[in-house]
Amino acid sequence: MPTAVDVAHLPGEGGPVAAVRNTLGWMRHGIDHLAAQHRRFGPVYRSVFAGYTVVCVADPDMVMSIARDEQTWSTSLAWLTFFQGIDPKINAAKVDSPLFLDFKSHRDARKVFQPAFGHSATASYFNAATSIFEQAIEKWAERGHVSFKEEIRSLMMKVSTRIFLGVDDEAEKFERALIDYWEGPLSLTRSALLSPAWRRSIRGHRVLCEMLRSRIAARRASGGDDLFSRLCAKSQEPETLVDDDGLVRLMIGIKSAAFATTSSGLTGMAYLLATHPEWQERMREEALALSKGRINYEESNKLEVTSRVWKETMRLYPVAPYTARRALHDTQLGQWRIPAGTFVMGMISVAMQDEKLWSNPRSFDPDRFTEERAEDKKHKAAFLPFGIGGHTCTGMHLANAEVKAFWHAMLTRCRFTLERDYKARHTYMPAGIVSGDVKLRIERL
Repeated sequence: MPTAVDVAHLPGEGGPVAAVRNTLGWMRHGIDHLAAQHRRFGPVYRSVFAGYTVVCVADPDMVMSIARDEQTWSTSLAWLTFFQGIDPKINAAKVDSPLFLDFKSHRDARKVFQPAFGHSATASYFNAATSIFEQAIEKWAERGHVSFKEEIRSLMMKVSTRIFLGVDDEAEKFERALIDYWEGPLSLTRSALLSPAWRRSIRGHRVLCEMLRSRIAARRASGGDDLFSRLCAKSQEPETLVDDDGLVRLMIGIKSAAFATTSSGLTGMAYLLATHPEWQERMREEALALSKGRINYEESNKLEVTSRVWKETMRLYPVAPYTARRALHDTQLGQWRIPAGTFVMGMISVAMQDEKLWSNPRSFDPDRFTEERAEDKKHKAAFLPFGIGGHTCTGMHLANAEVKAFWHAMLTRCRFTLERDYKARHTYMPAGIVSGDVKLRIERL
């Protein structure tokens, strides 16, 4: 556990009461809570989250300076803060998960898995996902309703298990293990004796390791089009040699980054389309004009209205609240002194609703992303839903493709409304997601 750093000279709050209030505020009120803290304390302030003292940076220029300065800020040390203790090997000198690497080591790790997210690979994933989406949507349409939040997470886990691991029969087991693994770092204590969530996190990580390690030999022998098989082959090449433990950690890192992120975004998008039927119709017209049948990856790039609605969803209901760093040495952020070892969160979600960067930022307006308005281009930190810098999500293009595949399949088959009208809010559980079950009535076209 990193040594505590004294940041009492910064504006903000601390102590156990603030820790509970702030953690619950993040979870229950999401970006509204973060924006309120920004208004109360200013662009740089201290707070407590999940038991840790953190410094939040909400100024877009400062966020960009943090992302660009690899001599001052470490991503690895920030994420190790949350996850060390779950995997006993994370404290070793050599770790391989993309989250836990910096600088050249991180760039080298990305070289291993980037080909598995290339154009041809993503096109094959797109086709596999489309088939799964069509089957699920047909069942929803036949029932006439769906509890979207619950079922889209399970559906996306099925999709990711198919395209990442090449299996169909253990999606539920992977989902349960990943849920347990990810909820642990939100615990207020890292004691396995005192925290059931921390115990589940350790157990979930162990299950993931066992499930992946048991498949490596067979994948190297037989190959496959799924991401794991591609990595098993790539990891044995001399220029990217990775041992089995490293391969498992690498895959867990990729699966963790993908877990619940795309499904969270799709849930927010379903809510917005249900409450803004005019945009649902615009997307449907575009989808039907492209094709009433199945489309391929290249054709999906023509779904421009869908792309704008997706971007606006990620702006209003961001999945990732911040980009995490630790200061490697004493530094300055504007007038504020930041001691070495300080845990800093660059609040990218706050910038996505900054009144200086966006017109009527709380309103749903996908046309703000047209070339004519291009509000997302006003500042380089204005719109960063997939992170920033060298740690930008490698699976960004895959997530965008999955979203287009899903909505084309959905909107060319049916229209939908909320079963019960309600005003949703943004929450973090732990990924950002719209509140409520988002239960939908489904009507065939």
